[in-house]
Amino acid sequence: MKKFKIFVDMNEEEKYLNEMANKGFILKKYSAFGRYHFEKGNPQDLHYRIDYRLFKSKSEFNDYVALFEDAGWKHVYGTIYSGSQYFLPVSEHASDDIFSDKESKARRHKRLSQVCLLNFALMLLYFLIVLISIDFKLENLFFLTPGLWEMEGAKFWSAFWFEFPFMLWRVVPIIVLLILGIVYGIWAIKAKKLYNKLMVEE
Repeated sequence: MKKFKIFVDMNEEEKYLNEMANKGFILKKYSAFGRYHFEKGNPQDLHYRIDYRLFKSKSEFNDYVALFEDAGWKHVYGTIYSGSQYFLPVSEHASDDIFSDKESKARRHKRLSQVCLLNFALMLLYFLIVLISIDFKLENLFFLTPGLWEMEGAKFWSAFWFEFPFMLWRVVPIIVLLILGIVYGIWAIKAKKLYNKLMVEE
């Protein structure tokens, strides 16, 4: 079963996964932009823990996973570039949490905020390059056929529908990236606020 849900607060995400496990839906995979893949099984009282990290190399990722496995935690899902890393305790010697203190637990939200901010900046840069390439004239993104709007009747519709897919090909990716940029900006702010809040909590 697949579920779509977006979390910035990883404490809330852990709670959601634990509730799903209580209903018999066990996390198998997490895809980009909030797609959770669950496998139906028996209801279980599980205690998911989530970290957020990106890795520069496969060996760095393998060392990270091995460190947790040595401490009694199973790496349920996560890849070198996925960011979110999901763990479950599998040993009676595992501690209650994968983090040793509140600062290290809060820093996962800071890392998420930094990644979202970087994505926001890259998309903003892309949008700026597009604007420069069209001399900041948005009409240059749409229909480029000379004299199109002066045409009439069948000649107009023929030229219009001929260029329509090319217009979509130019405009749709820009709109999608613009929306993603805004979403990343909002997530960056929310994650940074969570980090600040968790750092001052007792």
